[in-house]
Amino acid sequence: MSAVELAQSSEAPEGLPCCVFVALALLEAAGHEIETVEDGPKAGGLDWWQLANVWDIKRPWSALDAARELTGAGDCRILLVTDTAPPLRRGRWHVVQRWRNLGDGGEPGPEDDHVVPGRSTGHTYLAYLDEDGKTCRIVQTSTARGYRDTLGTWQGSAGLTGYAVGVVYLPKSWALEG
Repeated sequence: MSAVELAQSSEAPEGLPCCVFVALALLEAAGHEIETVEDGPKAGGLDWWQLANVWDIKRPWSALDAARELTGAGDCRILLVTDTAPPLRRGRWHVVQRWRNLGDGGEPGPEDDHVVPGRSTGHTYLAYLDEDGKTCRIVQTSTARGYRDTLGTWQGSAGLTGYAVGVVYLPKSWALEG
């Protein structure tokens, strides 16, 4: 069973949390066999799993850090999207993480951002930009809405106005199974 199949299955009737799905997909692409959610911390190790799933409120961007650590990929972060979303690269998958209402710690940059309990909201998902640069596939899960796989565009703000957004540019060889 792939991470996608797991997210679609009765094993996750309420929907997988977004970071769990992205972490499982990353581990699977790295060559680990994923049959259940419990395979995630076994495959990546508990420390990596905690990073990938944003367990520390003082490290809201840790899902991106975990993706970079596993893949060696680079990233881009925009502290507040107004009219232009972070760029995606053609023919590649990306890990996208967005936050609203983070505490900024008073210093410029994301290093001292933190989750404000009861106020901050975030989401992590996968995005693929076709070679033509016109069609964007978003694959995501949540406990509220379950698994979704949609096509659209990544233009202008890409629906991210008002969010702090980070993107990890996964290697061209990376592929989503399922």
